[in-house]
Amino acid sequence: MKTKPKILFWINSVFFHYSLAYYLQSKLDVDFFGIAEINEKPRNFIENQKLVNFEKIWYFHDYIKKDSSKIDLDYLANFENSYKINLWKLALNERFFYEHNRFYQFKKNEILFILEQELKLFETILDEVKPDFFLAYDPVYHHQKLLLDMCKKKGIKILSIYLTGIEDKLIIGENGSTLDLDSNSLENLIENSTSKSNNDKKNYDTVINSYLQDKTPKFSNKIKALTSYLSNDDSELVKTNYMYYGRSKFKVIKDTINFELNKKKRFSFLQKTSLLSPPLDIPYVYFPMNVNEEMNILHYAPYFTNQIEVIRHIAKSIPIDYLLYVKDHIAAEMRGWNKINYYKEIMEIPNVKLIHPYFDNNILLKNSQLLISVRGTTAYKAVKYSKPSIIFGDQPIEIIPSVFKVNSLLDLPNLIHKALKLKVDPTYFEKYKTLIDTKSIKFNMFNYENLRNSAFFAGGILSNVEIHEKNMLDFLKKNENMFSILVNNHIKLLS
Repeated sequence: MKTKPKILFWINSVFFHYSLAYYLQSKLDVDFFGIAEINEKPRNFIENQKLVNFEKIWYFHDYIKKDSSKIDLDYLANFENSYKINLWKLALNERFFYEHNRFYQFKKNEILFILEQELKLFETILDEVKPDFFLAYDPVYHHQKLLLDMCKKKGIKILSIYLTGIEDKLIIGENGSTLDLDSNSLENLIENSTSKSNNDKKNYDTVINSYLQDKTPKFSNKIKALTSYLSNDDSELVKTNYMYYGRSKFKVIKDTINFELNKKKRFSFLQKTSLLSPPLDIPYVYFPMNVNEEMNILHYAPYFTNQIEVIRHIAKSIPIDYLLYVKDHIAAEMRGWNKINYYKEIMEIPNVKLIHPYFDNNILLKNSQLLISVRGTTAYKAVKYSKPSIIFGDQPIEIIPSVFKVNSLLDLPNLIHKALKLKVDPTYFEKYKTLIDTKSIKFNMFNYENLRNSAFFAGGILSNVEIHEKNMLDFLKKNENMFSILVNNHIKLLS
């Protein structure tokens, strides 16, 4: 008897793939399995819900214990050799393990033991289920990236959600670094490109800005969140979820107050010291910063996460008659901006100017001679303005001829000189967009997140909240039209 195809879903408080499973189950004759990375109260919903039929669900944090007395280094070393996955690269780029955790400092053995438990869990699941497909999204944390890479190694078909950085479009594919695009596909479009879209109303910057505005919590939600947090006992969560290690109500409230105060101080510093109106009639290279804690650089530019050092390398490599203009990302506000000393270090570099984060990105780009970024959408936009680009991280736009990838820091000076001499063909802007159009679907992930936060999570402030099946069903039915094209495209790929 022929067995049904098996789909493994990654389920978390985003509830995106739970929603997708709900819409898919009536259209496919397959078996569903899930790995749930979810807090206590949403977990109650998953355990008791009847909306989606999962054959089995593993609750991720049940298998990750806080104990580092016995580390099986042989197992970890054999895993690395077998899967060709660099574990320390993933671990040291995990925001909770190293640089960005404000509550807890992980010891080496704690990290190793967590990795060991994660690997054994994932191997157990993959061996037991033997899934045909793994449905997830662009991994945020190291363990999500780890499982995705393990599935690739085992030949399991991956259908992951990746944002394209163009309007509100996403691609369902296997590789976030390439979006499964290739240069031949781009070149084949040279004579056939008909896309002339320049819809500023729906460009990616507008989508992001709208998201940031909607994500700003209302005062009523802040009060609701504070009341809920103070009234709930989260001591068990602190014990069982390593992302909560070191937290207490006092520490969290103190950190929240400090966060808001520091954010104001840092922005005040930027207001006083960064250039509000930089000169645009001099030769300069433009470096738009990435948000430090984001997967955009943690996963896709793992050896260039120290942006101050990257800026120093660029400053050492540009021609003597050039300046380097540096601007922080507006989304850095969500992380409370960077520390004042961080900005001071940048400003102390003699040939570097720090630009106010709200200064128009397009104006800086239009008047620059070269765009250099670790990773991001600005490098694509540079093509539109006939500007060459240099990037450090893995990115799909590498297939565009005017985008250069840094493979070695030793090559950076020559790469800069080469890029500055290049005559850029701006038609590649539309050619690349046309290629994306042929591979992508329209789905505003940011809008989905805001709708979900509004429905369940007090505007995105809370995560450990009770969810009732009726409320979830109402949410799913209300947003069925939004999901329809996404569901249909998954069905095509699953078939």
